[in-house]
Amino acid sequence: MKDSVLTHLDDGVFTVTLNEPDTMNALSAGITQGLFDAVEQANEDDAIRVLLLTGNGRGFCAGASVGGGGPGSNAQSGEVSRKQRLDQRGTSAKSMEVFANCEVPVVGAINGAAVGAGFGIATCCDVRLLGASARMGSIFIKRGLASDYGVSYWLPKLVGYGRAMELMYSGELLNAEECLQAGLANKVFADDELLVEAQSYARMIANGPPMAYTLVRRMMLRSNEMTASQFAEYEWSAQSILLKSEDVREGFKAFGERREPEFKGK
Repeated sequence: MKDSVLTHLDDGVFTVTLNEPDTMNALSAGITQGLFDAVEQANEDDAIRVLLLTGNGRGFCAGASVGGGGPGSNAQSGEVSRKQRLDQRGTSAKSMEVFANCEVPVVGAINGAAVGAGFGIATCCDVRLLGASARMGSIFIKRGLASDYGVSYWLPKLVGYGRAMELMYSGELLNAEECLQAGLANKVFADDELLVEAQSYARMIANGPPMAYTLVRRMMLRSNEMTASQFAEYEWSAQSILLKSEDVREGFKAFGERREPEFKGK
């Protein structure tokens, strides 16, 4: 049986590939659990310094799998427990929470379509690098839905409130260049260069100070939850931890010696 999600660790870069190309990597139970497991591994394994997320085939992720007749249908037979029913309804919420609590940078190499739930997964990434044929959009409204997988949380932060509302109301798909102009993409590359360029970018992060990256991610995600005074205290508490670290000593030493630092995450 083919693995729904493939993972590969290479010198700090943890590549996670959605691997159900026949369905353009629609979010099946296998893919969803594979993503949860991959993020958990990234959080627990200090050898992992950056998570690089991509899809196998001609699509990044074509949304939620609705093979059973739609997201409201129940493909299971017989009685299921209350916990199973609640967990089934909470998959999209859990997906958003899992990515928000990831302790390493998350880079998306978006190949082909990232729509609906796949768009939500893409917006959970810290940086989105797109192939030229990529298309992204929130198509929930076309199915009579609002949004899930964090789209309505992340989208206004990326493109602004007005543009986010426009995209949510219309359900339109944007091509790669339109995503770049809107702020949904950081960079666009030729399709056959995307993964190489994304790996190069991830390698840059993997060579950097892992504790500082973790704290930057935490601070950025929490900045909207606090007052300025609360955040100033939180920011300084994080910085004070780093000032005592071996990595900071190495960073200043390397600067004085005019060489590249060798960060160890200590």
